[in-house]
Amino acid sequence: MDDKKKKVTEEVKKDVLSENEDEIMDFDEMRGDDTEKAEEKTDKNVEEKAVSAAAKEEKEVQENSDKESDNKKKQKDSDKEADKKEEQKDSGKETDKKEEQKDSDKEADKKEEQKDSDKETDKRDAAAKAEDIKNNAVSQSKRIADAKASQKTKEDSEGTDAAAFDRKQKNNSSKPKSKKALWIILGTAAVLLVIAYISGFVYFSGHFYQDAAINGIPVSGMNKAGAKSTLDNFYTNYMLTMETIDGKQVMIDGREISMQVSLHDEFSSCFQKQKPYVWFMNMWKHHDYEIGADASWDEAALTDLYDSMDILEKKTMTAPKDAYVGIEDGKFAIVKEVMGTTIKVSAFKNAVEESLSKVQSNLDLVEAGCYELPEVYDTDEALNKELDAKNEFAENEIQLQMDDLTLEPGMELYDEVLEKSGDSYQVSQKLVEKYVKNLAEEYDTLGKERTFTTSFSDKKVEVLGTAFGYELNQEETADALYNALTSGRAEKVEAVFDNKGYTLQGENDIGDTYIEVNLSEQHVIAYKNGKKLAEGDCVSGNESAGHGTCIGLYAIQGKQSPTVLRGEKKPVTKTVTKKKKGKKVKVTETTMEYEYESPVTFWMPFNGGIGFHDANWRSSFGGEIYKTGGSHGCINLPPDRVPAFYEQVYKGMPVICYL
Repeated sequence: MDDKKKKVTEEVKKDVLSENEDEIMDFDEMRGDDTEKAEEKTDKNVEEKAVSAAAKEEKEVQENSDKESDNKKKQKDSDKEADKKEEQKDSGKETDKKEEQKDSDKEADKKEEQKDSDKETDKRDAAAKAEDIKNNAVSQSKRIADAKASQKTKEDSEGTDAAAFDRKQKNNSSKPKSKKALWIILGTAAVLLVIAYISGFVYFSGHFYQDAAINGIPVSGMNKAGAKSTLDNFYTNYMLTMETIDGKQVMIDGREISMQVSLHDEFSSCFQKQKPYVWFMNMWKHHDYEIGADASWDEAALTDLYDSMDILEKKTMTAPKDAYVGIEDGKFAIVKEVMGTTIKVSAFKNAVEESLSKVQSNLDLVEAGCYELPEVYDTDEALNKELDAKNEFAENEIQLQMDDLTLEPGMELYDEVLEKSGDSYQVSQKLVEKYVKNLAEEYDTLGKERTFTTSFSDKKVEVLGTAFGYELNQEETADALYNALTSGRAEKVEAVFDNKGYTLQGENDIGDTYIEVNLSEQHVIAYKNGKKLAEGDCVSGNESAGHGTCIGLYAIQGKQSPTVLRGEKKPVTKTVTKKKKGKKVKVTETTMEYEYESPVTFWMPFNGGIGFHDANWRSSFGGEIYKTGGSHGCINLPPDRVPAFYEQVYKGMPVICYL
C-alpha cells in the first residue's frame, strides 16, 4: 500500500509540475494582472488536480476491496473472528492516529511499516493518501508561486530585458504550435497539388504539350484552332528541304508544283495519344504525332523541276572511291574512302515523291539511299589486317642505284611487290619484275626521242636516241632487287645497264658536255661542262648521192690517230691483159674492192662508219658543199682545228645531229 501511495504521489507531482509549467507560461503572459489572483488560480488548479487524483485512487481501492470482499465470503468462520479482532485493533489505531498527527513525519513512517489486509483499512488508507497528496500538492503550488514571485523580484531588480524573456517563453511554447502549423502547411500543399493536377488535366485536354509536333510541324501549347491554323499555313507555304551528302540543302517549293494537302482528322487522335490524365509525366517530353494527309501536285511541273536541279547533272557528280591501304607521309596507312556525289536518279525521284505524299518537311538523301556509296570503308576488318601485314616489311628500306641516280622508293616499292598469300603478304617475283619493267619504261632513253635546246637562237628540236641513251638490263636488275627484298634487311641494289647515257639527272641524259652538229648551217660546236670548247664549219654527207648524214643522238664510240678510212667492199669487174702461152690476151676479172680508202690523221666515229675526221683534200668548208660535193656521211673538219678537238673528245660523249 505504501508503494502505491508513493507511486501515486509521484505521478500527481509530475502532473502538477507539468501543469504548473504551463501555468508559468500563462503567468508570464498575465504579467500585468494581479499577482494574488494568479496565485489563487494556481492553488485552485492544484487542489482540483489533487482531489481528482485522490478520487481516482479511492475508486481503484474500492474496486480492489470489492474483489477482496467476495473472496472473504468464502473463508471459514475462523477467519471472520480474525477479521473482527483486526477491526478492533484498527479502532485502537484510529485513536492512536489522532495522537500521532502531532508528529506527521514519525506517524507516516510507522504507517508505512504496517500491512493492511481488510476492506476497511484500505478505505481509511486511501482517504489518508488522498489527504496527503492534496496537502503535498498545495505545498508544491505554494512553493512554485513563491518561486515565481522571487523570480519576478529578481528580474525587476536586475533590469532583465522582458522582451528577451518573452521570446524564450514563446520558443518553449512553440512545440505544439509548430505541429499545428506543419499540418496546416501540408494540408494547404495537398490542396494546391490537387488544384494544379485538375488544372493541368483540363488544360491539356484541349492543348498540346510544350514540346509537341504534328507531322514534324511544331504545335507546342496550341489548342485545336491554333494547331489547325499553323498546319494550314505550313501546307500553304509547304517546302521540302533535302540534305545532300556534302551538307548542302536543296528545296522544293510546294507552290512551284501546285501542291494541295488535306488532313484526315481534326487532331482527336493526337489528344488521345497525349493522355492528359498523366500530363505531369509527359509535358516535358518530346511528342511527335502523325496525322494522315492526302497530297497532290502537278507531275509535269515536278519533272521540269528535276531537270533544273544542279545535283542531278552528271558533270557535277564525283564517283565514290573505296578505302585502301596506301602511302601517306612515307608510311603505310589506310586512305579513307571518298563518298562522292553520284546520285541514283531513280531512287532520288522515288524518295522525293514519297516525302511529298507524306508531306514531310525534311529529306536526308543519304538515309534515303539516293547515293552511290563506297563498298569498302576505312573501318573494314580485312583492310586493317592488310595494313598490319604490310607494316611488317616497312622496317627494311631498299635503295636502288641507277647509274648516277639513287632511288629510295620506300613504301611505294613494297606496295607494288607485295602479294597476298592467305592471311599474310609476301614478296612476289612477278611483281618485282613488273616493277623493274616500269623502271625501264621511265628511265630508258635509248631509241627514244627527247627535246634538245640548240645553240642557235635557243631553238628546240626533237632528237631520237638512235645510238645513245640508257638501256636497263631488266632480268638481272629484277633478280638483284628480289633478293634484297626477301633478305629481311635493308640493302642497296645496283641496277644493271646494257647501255648508258651521260646522266640520269636533269631534264635529259645528254648533260652539259656534248658535240652539236647543225646540218642545215654546216656548223659544229663542242661543249664541255656547259662551256664552249671549239666550233667551226664542216662538210657533211652528200645528199645528192644519197649519202646525207643521219640526224639523231649518238655517242663517240672511240678515237684513232692515224688511220685509213675505207668504204664497203664491193665486187669490181675489170678487163685486164694477160699472157697466155706467150701471147697477150684480154680477160675479165671480178674482185672485191673497198669503195674508197682515205688516209686521215684523226678519226672519231659516232655512228658505225660515220664519224668526225680531218679532210686535208678539201680547201673549203661550210656553205652548201654537202648538197652535191659532200662526204659519204662523215663530218669533214678543217685539218687545223682537229687536233685540239680530238684531245677533248672521249668515248661516250654525246653527239647531236639535227637540221
